[in-house]
Amino acid sequence: MSRLDIAYQRNLGDGDVSSILDSVIHPGKTKVAGLVVGKVDKIMHGMQLGSAGMHNQIKQWCQGGFLAALVSYLLDYGYEVWLTSDHGNIECDGKGRPSEGVIAETRGERVRVYPTPELRSQVAGIFPFAHEWQPVGLPAEYFPLVAGGRDAFVNPAEAMVGHGGIAIEEVIVPLVKFERRIR
Repeated sequence: MSRLDIAYQRNLGDGDVSSILDSVIHPGKTKVAGLVVGKVDKIMHGMQLGSAGMHNQIKQWCQGGFLAALVSYLLDYGYEVWLTSDHGNIECDGKGRPSEGVIAETRGERVRVYPTPELRSQVAGIFPFAHEWQPVGLPAEYFPLVAGGRDAFVNPAEAMVGHGGIAIEEVIVPLVKFERRIR
């Protein structure tokens, strides 16, 4: 396909769908549109009330009608509409926050990455809930330490909703096809 056949827009989730998409998609010309609705991800990253709070906020956002209007707009113009996600999420409990400063290249709540296996092992010895992930298929000098189960690298007894780990809820994502049925 030519670049002229493809539309892309990210950071969607609020506003009037028609106004937003009329400037992005040109029915009859645009054959493929990649639309990134980032609202749920933003809700998750700001969550203070665990999974129940996140589900409440998502329900409230859905009641605003943005996603339904987006799907309807695309179906009205004859597009095949698929919905997926780049990751799942999980509610986790803090088991301790490593304070290694700049030693870790990535200081996530579910995974931390170290430049050497020795540094990773040193931190893993202090946090028994963490697993030294073997870097098969990863770049050289990339040694992940992964929080296990529903544990996270945050302060003890602190709950959080996160992603980036290896729990099934984080790695399996939905793939939904929308269709309009005429009765």
